[in-house]
Amino acid sequence: MGSAAPGRAFSNLKEPPALSLAERDRRYRSVREQLAERGVDAAVVAGTNLLYLSNALPGEMFGLLPTRAEEPFTAVLTWRYLADIPVNIIQDAQSWVSDIRSGRDASTLVERLKELKLESGTVGFAGGISHKTYRILNTELPSLKIVDISDIFDNVRTLKSDEEIAILDWSNRIFDAAVERVRTACRPGMLGRQIVQEGRKAMWDAGGDLDATFQFNFGKKSAQNPLLAELCLDRRVEDGDIGAMTAHCHYRHYGGHTDQVVVFGQPKPLHVEMFEAVKFVRGEVMKLMRAGVTQREIFDAYEQACGQTGFSTSPHAQMHLYGIDIPEFPGPVFRLKDPKGGKGLGGGGNFTLKSGMIYSISPTLVEKKSGEALLGGGALVVTDGGYQDLGVVRPVEMVLAG
Repeated sequence: MGSAAPGRAFSNLKEPPALSLAERDRRYRSVREQLAERGVDAAVVAGTNLLYLSNALPGEMFGLLPTRAEEPFTAVLTWRYLADIPVNIIQDAQSWVSDIRSGRDASTLVERLKELKLESGTVGFAGGISHKTYRILNTELPSLKIVDISDIFDNVRTLKSDEEIAILDWSNRIFDAAVERVRTACRPGMLGRQIVQEGRKAMWDAGGDLDATFQFNFGKKSAQNPLLAELCLDRRVEDGDIGAMTAHCHYRHYGGHTDQVVVFGQPKPLHVEMFEAVKFVRGEVMKLMRAGVTQREIFDAYEQACGQTGFSTSPHAQMHLYGIDIPEFPGPVFRLKDPKGGKGLGGGGNFTLKSGMIYSISPTLVEKKSGEALLGGGALVVTDGGYQDLGVVRPVEMVLAG
């Protein structure tokens, strides 16, 4: 059983949640505090670090957050999005960003840094900055000091606020709509891409972002692999196939991420046995899920439990953090030295679980002779006393379709 964090009522939401200006201000304040401690005058951001500060503006290229609180955040949109229309159209359409500018490259950032009188200041880069951008800033502002501050954003983004958790809970509900659509509408004879299309429609109907999707691979043998999911798009499902749906759906750009096994017809005895083992292993892992436990302890429990089932572990153990990105890795302030040198832990390494971390826990088991892999689980938020499930709370089970 998971224990709810005090004051978190996201599971009782009846309407789709949104992020408030208070949440924006919390983010700006947290980033600015760390910039000031580092002696950095402004942050230049792109990718999901930009989205984190802008709440996602159409056509956004760069963002610039001055460390001084009295200066506004600046968003640079690619020039085509502001061609022949006034900027107030996008200003009036949202409440997070007031200083919005057009640009073709980093020249707009140069202009903004000059306005801030930071020609000889220190600017930090975080997320997806190209060599061209670096060259323009370095050429136009030769006295500017440029440093890497990606770790600051990793630190700030690791623990989710109550508002973020509500968004993530809703995004997982959206994937549940896709699972239900596949169960009721998908049959042998359909192409893989038709099944994905049906699932996407269900997610859109449930309020998911238009780019919400999931991976789906299937065949006579159980597996979970993004390469197979691509190859399966133009294959037809046959009676007796077993498939794996892996959510990368999104709501307000936050991920719904979990895994669901789907069987077309009656499951094979081996798959029933493996799935029972998956549930056992996940149960053993979940006993440890609470603030203060380490990732190494979680993985040791996974390996020990797998050994009791007679099935093998997988390099893709599918137990990791996520949020806007799938997966996400904890910032360095949360990381610990691993007594096993990081073996099996993946890019996240070893770290201490904290309240507010978002996890996907879908342990993967492998049958030694055939190499078949099977997994199952769901998403959760870590709390001081345990965890709370995200999305529609339902048993970890095979879904029978067709």
